[in-house]
Amino acid sequence: MIRIIKLVLLVLGSVILQNSIVAHLSMFGSKASVPLVLTVSIALLKGSLFGEVVGFSSGLLCDLSSGGPFVGIQSLGLALVGFLVGLMRLRFYSESIATQAISGFSATLFEKLISLFVLSILLSNISSPRIRFQGLLLTALVNSILTILIFRVLKKMLKESD
Repeated sequence: MIRIIKLVLLVLGSVILQNSIVAHLSMFGSKASVPLVLTVSIALLKGSLFGEVVGFSSGLLCDLSSGGPFVGIQSLGLALVGFLVGLMRLRFYSESIATQAISGFSATLFEKLISLFVLSILLSNISSPRIRFQGLLLTALVNSILTILIFRVLKKMLKESD
């Protein structure tokens, strides 16, 4: 029960942090994604089910708080990321810094491509959304570094509740 409460607080905290502080921080036009990093870290620590649930709920909260016309794009992308990274946990050693960094990097690229694909379908009559590859690569790099840091913190935090 304590683990579930901690996960709910982590999801709420990541969305609040993303929308209040991180949304105003930009490095060369790119911003980190705290809910994505949380999803990847939880999936590496606890597996695909936890990653999926954390990804979907944090994505849904981000979608609802964004005020955009399309609800569900981030929740779909983050749920898929949580599931796939959780499956990867079974094949790779999740304690490895390389695994964490590669997971954060590839999850960022995958989530952005899913969002771009869904938006291009929804906006087929208008113009297709454009992507800046340099900004995307920088965001993926920042997210991979954050994944390593957040993974370490969450490992200690969630271990205490077991």
